[in-house]
Amino acid sequence: MTTLNYSPVVAFKLEGQDDILTGYAAPAGESPCLLKLVGGDTPIFFARASGYSATAAADGFRSGWCGFEVHGAAQAFVVSDTVRLVCGVSGEVLAEIAEPPRAIPAPQLDILSVTDLLDEMRRPDSSPSLEALMPFALNHLRRHGSRQFVEATYETLFGRWPDTHAAQPNERLADEEKRVSTYLRLLTKSEEYMRKWRMQIPGPFHPSFRYDRAGLV
Repeated sequence: MTTLNYSPVVAFKLEGQDDILTGYAAPAGESPCLLKLVGGDTPIFFARASGYSATAAADGFRSGWCGFEVHGAAQAFVVSDTVRLVCGVSGEVLAEIAEPPRAIPAPQLDILSVTDLLDEMRRPDSSPSLEALMPFALNHLRRHGSRQFVEATYETLFGRWPDTHAAQPNERLADEEKRVSTYLRLLTKSEEYMRKWRMQIPGPFHPSFRYDRAGLV
């Protein structure tokens, strides 16, 4: 896994220390951080710190978009008594995990459908709500105008270019925030959106995301 597209960690907070380690890692540059869980010298799990963290938002880092979920702490303790979370770029040790997880989850017996597997894979880079998506949508509208805003919205939410029948924002709503939020809620209630995403919303580091991130992360 290359580190060329990742930034070193400049601020770090570890919050959850069960089998899934959670927290945030704010980057030195525009690109997100890469974290590595190691047992002794053996890499166990890599994770990108590009999810949403309410704690990071409250602490003033990247509008919250530097949260992480690192799996595999239980497996790491099988390999070694020395378990660390390190920056995948600089190699800096960010946290020493002193004890095995307090609760190791029971094996998952259910067979997941393809749709459920896709949901699980996309979840770390998803937005927790439309409200968290709003700053990016507004940013795009203000920087690029209504036509490009509609194009970016359709690409983000539907994975396609808008056609001649594409829904348009209600220009009679003078308040930009209300206009954008009304438009996003309309599209995310559509059958097409539900077929593609169900209840998930792409976050700013999801491959489908097309809004301008400049000045926000």
